[in-house]
Amino acid sequence: MKSYFGVLLVLISGCSTDLDIMEEHPTVPVIYAIINMYDSVQYVRVEKTFRINTKEDFSKLNSDSLQFNNVEVFLYGKKGDSIKWVEQFSKTSIKKDNGFFPTENCQTYKLDHALPINLSNPGRYYYGHPDIDSLILEVIIHDLNLVTRAAAPALSSAKITAYTGKNLIYVYGDRPSLFALPSVEKSNGKKTKDFYRQIEFYVHFKEYYENSFSIKEISWMTYNGFKSSGYLISPERLFNRMKLLLPKNDSILVRTLDSIDLRITVPCTVFNKYWFVREHWEDSDYPPFTNFDHSYGLFLTVATAKLTGLVLTRRSMDSLCDGYYYKEMKFRHW
Repeated sequence: MKSYFGVLLVLISGCSTDLDIMEEHPTVPVIYAIINMYDSVQYVRVEKTFRINTKEDFSKLNSDSLQFNNVEVFLYGKKGDSIKWVEQFSKTSIKKDNGFFPTENCQTYKLDHALPINLSNPGRYYYGHPDIDSLILEVIIHDLNLVTRAAAPALSSAKITAYTGKNLIYVYGDRPSLFALPSVEKSNGKKTKDFYRQIEFYVHFKEYYENSFSIKEISWMTYNGFKSSGYLISPERLFNRMKLLLPKNDSILVRTLDSIDLRITVPCTVFNKYWFVREHWEDSDYPPFTNFDHSYGLFLTVATAKLTGLVLTRRSMDSLCDGYYYKEMKFRHW
């Protein structure tokens, strides 16, 4: 799990109306992990906490959370009913506090090497099909004599589709670029509709001064702006974001654009179920979401694909360099 997805989640909470969080409370294990199967490092977080009544009580969650003393974490690769391999995580002092999960006072477990997954026909724009169809996360909490598990599908990262050019970004014209990571999980033979997707932009450029130049990068991430067909590039979504992130500096004579990278992430449908409950659980009858047995938590897989070295079409560059709203960014063609 990387910091893009970073990734994403304020973790689930209960909705008991008769539990005072300031009084003695029962031990409630909470486990959460986001696995991109093709990352070289994976993390799982485990903590001992309690159920809370309202979203405002999130501020009291971390100060009272405690670690378990004796925990083992395993990840299984499964094909049909057969276990193909098993990996054990090791305890680490690294604190993973990025994303949507709560921070502090949790124990982190780390797997510091790539998962033993083989892919069929991998390529630059297509990762291929994994030789497993699901992952099982197993956490043994010896403090409680408890074994808890959750399952998530093994996703195949589908091809990012740029409808108007493999290496060019069209911002204007009849066919502005549309980037999409097609749905990667199927249910009953039909593709599911993912309503949470995340796109990251990395813009590489140079800034020239009187007697020197420097290489720069700006980046941003958003999960807004997706339509059913994908993420449609527009001046507002690209140039306006660049303009907000570029500082005004009179000593900069000119900027030149080198390339733009895109990274798009789609979670399995487990996350969509969690996301819905997370947004609607307060003042409702929705129970706290978990896909673990015997504990609370969230274990999900994500599919990520990346396009690198993209450049703007000539018309798009003209707008960036000479357009009324964007020429103050000082971009030039050379």
